[in-house]
Amino acid sequence: MEYHRLFSARLENWLNKGTGSCVLRDPENARIVAGALGHFNGERYALAAYVVMPNHVHVLFRPLAGHDISGVMKSWKGFTAHEINRRAGGSGKLWQTESWDRLIRNERHFYKTAEYIRLNPLMAGLREGFLLWIRDGAQ
Repeated sequence: MEYHRLFSARLENWLNKGTGSCVLRDPENARIVAGALGHFNGERYALAAYVVMPNHVHVLFRPLAGHDISGVMKSWKGFTAHEINRRAGGSGKLWQTESWDRLIRNERHFYKTAEYIRLNPLMAGLREGFLLWIRDGAQ
């Protein structure tokens, strides 16, 4: 547990400093991601919250019957990488292969995660340059 806490804090600090490629700082690229997240909401998954940051994304969702987390993530990553690469005239990998997923254990954990997503831009010192969406009732 201590390892997870320390490692998570380091990773979040690294991300919040804007380290790495910030391809999502481009508003059109961020809109591509946000559009993909919302596209199958209510069909393949129930979306509760997301934030598209300059160099990473947080999403709180529940897969619906017949769909699983890995399939939903593969769809999001594949479509958005293709569209963003097409815009840039490039090709290749945009997203990390792995995702940082976790199981929501109870209602308190759900609301705490939604709050984390809501506050992530502030923790990164951003006043603009991000897209935030939270479903009514998830706050």
